[in-house]
Amino acid sequence: MGSLTQSEFRASIDLEKRKFHMNSYFESSFYRQYRSTNMALNRIAPKSRILSLGAGGAFVEEVIQKRLDASVYVVDFAETLAIENDLYKNFSGMFAGDISDPDWHSPLDEIDAVFWFDNIEHLQADPTTIFRKLSTSLSSNGQIFITTDNFARLRNILKLSFNRSIVALPHDLFSNVDFEHEYVHRREYTRPELESCLNKAGLKLVEFEMLWQSPKEKLKKMPFRTFETLFPRFRPHMLLRAMRA
Repeated sequence: MGSLTQSEFRASIDLEKRKFHMNSYFESSFYRQYRSTNMALNRIAPKSRILSLGAGGAFVEEVIQKRLDASVYVVDFAETLAIENDLYKNFSGMFAGDISDPDWHSPLDEIDAVFWFDNIEHLQADPTTIFRKLSTSLSSNGQIFITTDNFARLRNILKLSFNRSIVALPHDLFSNVDFEHEYVHRREYTRPELESCLNKAGLKLVEFEMLWQSPKEKLKKMPFRTFETLFPRFRPHMLLRAMRA
């Protein structure tokens, strides 16, 4: 399956089905969703079994299901499943759960691909533990796709230089991990940190891309964009693909 143009990707999304992650979220994260979709389209076989952790707006999931005739299964908080039922009911299955719970295990075996998009930074748990659980549930050629913020991004470095915090305020940071606080970033990572977590779980990083959330930048932030274009490792977001070692 070839890559989509940005127009084709946009036309593949039915925004009317979404109740929580709606148009504003889609637009603010458009480029990350687009790049993640194309990587998945070019690496996943038709009719694959896909498990999506913390699917949220499930933009990539919708396109992959349509284009590859894939069986998509969603794991998310019960509240999210209820809110997004009109969207998720078109997938192959829904499972309520908190993946950071020590007792959580993958509801499926022989998974061809796991989507873990913009969720890992919301956990109060070592992602290595979850990677290990996923690794044992993957098929022989199974893959894991991850997107998350780059903790070492230029904009964080500049914030620190002006004495501005780059982590959530204490009342958010130490709150419960639940639907009410699903927006909180508990721990962001650098690329080497995530690669180390993957390796400890018996997984190998095989593809990596630094990117932005949006294809365009506000005028006042263009100096950041220029520097990030020249030095990709300082870009705000990252997209990773891993397989069994």
